[in-house]
Amino acid sequence: SSAASDVYKRQFLCFSAFLFARTVDGHGTVQTLEVKLISFAIWAAFYLGVLAIEWLIYVIVRRSKKQN
Repeated sequence: SSAASDVYKRQFLCFSAFLFARTVDGHGTVQTLEVKLISFAIWAAFYLGVLAIEWLIYVIVRRSKKQN
C-alpha cells in the first residue's frame, strides 16, 4: 500500500524537520547540532524498528494466506 507508505514518509520528514528546527527541547535545554543529530538518530532507529515490525507482520499474514 503506497498510500500508507507515503503517510509514513511524510510523518517521518515532518518530525525530523521539527527535531532540527527547534532550538530548545521540552526541558529547556538548548539544542546544539550534536544533540540534534543524536535525537535524529534515536528517532530514525525507532522509525526503522516500527517499519520492521510492520513488515514482519505483513510477511506473516501474507504467508498464512498462501497456505490457506
